Amino acid sequence: MGFHKSSMGIKLKDKHLLTAYCKRSSGEATYSELDLNQFLGARKGEFVWGSQNFSESAHDVDLKIEGPDDEPVLHAHFDSEDGKIQKSQVKLGCCIKNEDGHLSYMQCF
Repeated sequence: MGFHKSSMGIKLKDKHLLTAYCKRSSGEATYSELDLNQFLGARKGEFVWGSQNFSESAHDVDLKIEGPDDEPVLHAHFDSEDGKIQKSQVKLGCCIKNEDGHLSYMQCF
């Protein structure tokens, strides 16, 4: 289950730090940060899980809560190999979980 189902106040800080208040099994919520640069990269103008340092080549990075499930989606522009700007997005809930009050990456692909 994606972290967004048990978290609130989901935000992006400094283009690459995912922050949220995550519920623990006790019911209380704790503040947590996860550096997306450790798990998310970019290749050929697209986000890539299991890579690193997407923010070094990303422009106009933005986190939006979208869809009927209020899923956090990271949007950015990247320079493609042909020199054009390419838009890319990635759903964060598919690879990030709330582990008893802490955001953590789970290998998803």
